[in-house]
Amino acid sequence: MQRRELMRAIAVITAAAPAITAALNADEVERTIRAVSTPRRVDAAVLDNIEAMLNQARLQDDLLGPQAAIRTTLTQVDIAEALLAGPRDPLERRLKSLRSKISTSAGWQLFDLGRANLAEEHFETARDVADEIGDDAAGAMAMAEWSGMTEEIGKPAVATDQAAAAERRAARSGDPLLQAHTAGITALAQAKAGHGADARQALARAERFDVTTPRTPEESLAYFCTAGHLARMRAKALHQIGDLGAAIDAAQESLRLQAVRDRAASHILLGTINVDAGDMDAGLSAILDGAEAEAANGSARLSGQLQSARTLVHVRAPGSEAARKLDARMAELQLL
Repeated sequence: MQRRELMRAIAVITAAAPAITAALNADEVERTIRAVSTPRRVDAAVLDNIEAMLNQARLQDDLLGPQAAIRTTLTQVDIAEALLAGPRDPLERRLKSLRSKISTSAGWQLFDLGRANLAEEHFETARDVADEIGDDAAGAMAMAEWSGMTEEIGKPAVATDQAAAAERRAARSGDPLLQAHTAGITALAQAKAGHGADARQALARAERFDVTTPRTPEESLAYFCTAGHLARMRAKALHQIGDLGAAIDAAQESLRLQAVRDRAASHILLGTINVDAGDMDAGLSAILDGAEAEAANGSARLSGQLQSARTLVHVRAPGSEAARKLDARMAELQLL
């Protein structure tokens, strides 16, 4: 990567997300530039800087959605590729671990933006690089996010295989948050496949792990796996297998506990379950909350969930006041 290209890349990162580079002083930025333009200069401090940027980008995605983070993440992919031309042991393994993690983030953000085919390429790279160096945590996260995408686009058989692979890697990693998250991912895939008993078993596995202690991205790749996150996955799985009462309770719990990511999805999910259960007023209220949150998120994935919820309202109550109210608000938010 030429110095001019790297300066442009650093400028992209800084412009897209000033918070990402705010913690790095001018010397650290210059150190990173020198290292990427001349990979033999890479040292542990440079990798610390790149990892800090990655973690801040993940937090930015949680708060502001994929539109805010994707330029930063894809730029990091380019930087990691440039650095791989240089270091060897002992830094090569850590750099490849970062490469895997960056690709996983890129994959999920691209899927969130409706680019599933490109996302799959990043997930595959993330898995292959992690497996090459035996990084079970990075491999587990890659397979979990890949399974999550595959389940949402309607390929449950493939998603269950990917989720099982994620659980195996997570078990070897020893990270309880990652183990809980991958079990939840398995529950979603099994539920979509119509395997109710297997889905419930996976939900039970997820609940075995202690997720009560807050973790940072530096401490766990599944830092977002809180009780609220697990409750949202439980709600989605139970809704899929037809246990509407328990699904409503779980969705309400998720919102009460304020999951770190996918809050808009939690509102839309609760609304959809309520509509399915025959409570149109509660359903409309939650879907409207989800619409407000989605308008600021820019996620094609969430937009699809919202459109599905709108379709459900129109099917269950065609021409109703609820349907008209939802359409009017979505039009105001430019979501139609």
